[in-house]
Amino acid sequence: MTAQIPDSLTFDGRKWVIEEWDGDSDCIPPNESLGFETISPATNNWAGRINHFLVHRDSLLLFKIEVTLHPDNKGILPFGARREVVTQYEQLEHWGENGMQMIQRPREYEYLVFDDLEIPFTGTLTLSYPYFDYWEVPWPIEDDEDEPQRRAEATFENGVLLYWDESEVANRDE
Repeated sequence: MTAQIPDSLTFDGRKWVIEEWDGDSDCIPPNESLGFETISPATNNWAGRINHFLVHRDSLLLFKIEVTLHPDNKGILPFGARREVVTQYEQLEHWGENGMQMIQRPREYEYLVFDDLEIPFTGTLTLSYPYFDYWEVPWPIEDDEDEPQRRAEATFENGVLLYWDESEVANRDE
């Protein structure tokens, strides 16, 4: 089974991977209540959406959703949202009758951005840091010694952050 692209939580300027929701995650608005339908763009994103949460002034917000909208929903914009489209160009090797050539293939990422979509979650989020998006890195990936791996638990009551517990993960090579 292909690993799914995880949702994220940004807290104090750091983007964390949401590893686990322990509590009632039914408070996250589904596609239907936001008025759109998504499709799966690849096996690593069956839902066709990736949620990016934010803690702002101790409140849990659904800040933006990366979506792959169903073709019938291309013009839909949920109430209180704005659209952000990012185009990235991937360098690819193309082999043809003239040999190998480098080509660029555009890939669009579409986001629905919300300013004040509060999430009344009660429970604990298990998090890891850093959140790493391979598509955002234009160079070969290497371990970055300046970015220690961290774990955290964030406890919320009705969307309000009550407790944050963070620790550094021991280096496995030591």
